[in-house]
Amino acid sequence: MTLKLITILLGSILFFSCSFTKRNKPEIYFRLDEYEFRYDVNSPEKTWDMPHELAEISGLTYIDKNRLACNQDEKGNIYIYNIKKGELEDKIKFNGPGDYEAIEIIGNDMWIIKSNGHLYRVKDFMKKNKPKVHKHKTLFDDRNNIEGMGYYPARKTLLIACKGYPFLEEKKQKEAKRYKAVYEYNPETDKLNKKPFFLIPLDSIRHYKNYNTMTLIGIELSSEFDNAEGEVSFKPSGIAVHPVTGNIYVLASVGKTLAVLNPQGRILALISLNKKIHKQPEGICFSPDGTLYISNEGKGSKGTIMEFYMK
Repeated sequence: MTLKLITILLGSILFFSCSFTKRNKPEIYFRLDEYEFRYDVNSPEKTWDMPHELAEISGLTYIDKNRLACNQDEKGNIYIYNIKKGELEDKIKFNGPGDYEAIEIIGNDMWIIKSNGHLYRVKDFMKKNKPKVHKHKTLFDDRNNIEGMGYYPARKTLLIACKGYPFLEEKKQKEAKRYKAVYEYNPETDKLNKKPFFLIPLDSIRHYKNYNTMTLIGIELSSEFDNAEGEVSFKPSGIAVHPVTGNIYVLASVGKTLAVLNPQGRILALISLNKKIHKQPEGICFSPDGTLYISNEGKGSKGTIMEFYMK
């Protein structure tokens, strides 16, 4: 049996079994009794359709009450979207084509990260003159498949989520399929902490999502072919820190799940994202009052940004 055929069969198992599992499933897979999840993430207050060049919208960050910044995963541009007017306000070129995944603002500077972990700091990005760009190489590589990055104000650091291989060391192949990882990068010292900020145990994800037998078989078989894949229905695509509670929100496009964790990495809640609403959720950010924004790639149609109020 060829690898391509095996992949197709595994995909079919996961598709049908996940579809069966989620039928009539509540929005919340899991929630600690003492934790209150305060968003209806499947009923946006507002939705903005993106222009054609943002069909592949990826990262998302908050600038002010009128504007969000975003990027797309093929071109080295920062896009400024005016949510008050519902239109693209500006486009700032900082580099050539590449696989750019996440974007985050710190002060007057914008930070963008590639899937291989290379960081770009765009100094004073809003100035009309050509921005100064500084490239920072980290300890990540293509295996880690970085997709999420968010500012952690309590420590003045960037939290970086690995969609793929969770470790920096080669020797942890067998352990890799058991976790997804979030790391901490200090922009001032240009240092990535080699120890994960926290690990997300994927056996907990399985337990809380209550997979059926066919899904579990598909996951196990898939992880045998690639240890870095691990739990193939939870692969982080975005991360943001809640400005009021300090909890950390990890978005997973693959698996259509939003995980809420405390700063110690304890899972507080797992929320199911309706695939009809969230076609491919990639970016996440908050306004200072806790309003939540999620961006979705178009998957053949228009990309979107959605707004959710804290209840």
